[in-house]
Amino acid sequence: MKNRFKRLICATLSAAFMVSAISAIPAAEVSAKESIGNGVILSEDAITLSENGVATFTAALGEGFDASRLTCVVADPNVATVTPVAYAGNVAAFQVNYVGLGSTVAAVVHMDNPAVVAYTTINASSVIMNVPAKLGADKKNYCELVSYEFVPYDFTYADYQDYKSTLKLQFKCTSYRDEDFRKWGCYGYFRDAAGNILSKVRLYAGALSVGRTYKGEFNVPANAVSFTLEGFSN
Repeated sequence: MKNRFKRLICATLSAAFMVSAISAIPAAEVSAKESIGNGVILSEDAITLSENGVATFTAALGEGFDASRLTCVVADPNVATVTPVAYAGNVAAFQVNYVGLGSTVAAVVHMDNPAVVAYTTINASSVIMNVPAKLGADKKNYCELVSYEFVPYDFTYADYQDYKSTLKLQFKCTSYRDEDFRKWGCYGYFRDAAGNILSKVRLYAGALSVGRTYKGEFNVPANAVSFTLEGFSN
């Protein structure tokens, strides 16, 4: 992905010179969570956007350098856009805006020296995902989430507009120590902004086997803002 950016960054740098001046802000410290590139440090190495949401992050150069010379290039602008909003000395602030479902990578690069660059991943989803490290209620038999994606809800007749997207998950069995129970299940909950449960769903595996990957698919209610899977961390 980063190699693909090289041509995109070079093509974008000339346009970046046209960006209008942005307002100054008080100096800000870079957070402990950093994406350290060649000469620039980002406050976030991964950003999650809910539907129509916004987020911010900062980029810091070394002391004495001018952060107004930084710009940001997004690999897939159909997922998100990133714009500079302010700067102070060697620190610049950027705003990330939701465009559509998906994942992409953004590169913060120095306009005078493309070798000064750092990357952050942007994940735009229909809901905020709350996923524990280990799924299920049984500490002997449990699974872990491998991946998930949101895809457009494809049943769009007028009488069936209760859902806004479909959530597809892959999960893997990582512990199977109680062989008396081969079947496994895990509940998930879609909630609205007030915390009300809109839908209760269940991940299911009919025959557990360590290392085996399973799939689940659920429709996301139109007013859902979060999805929580039951489980534990240790």
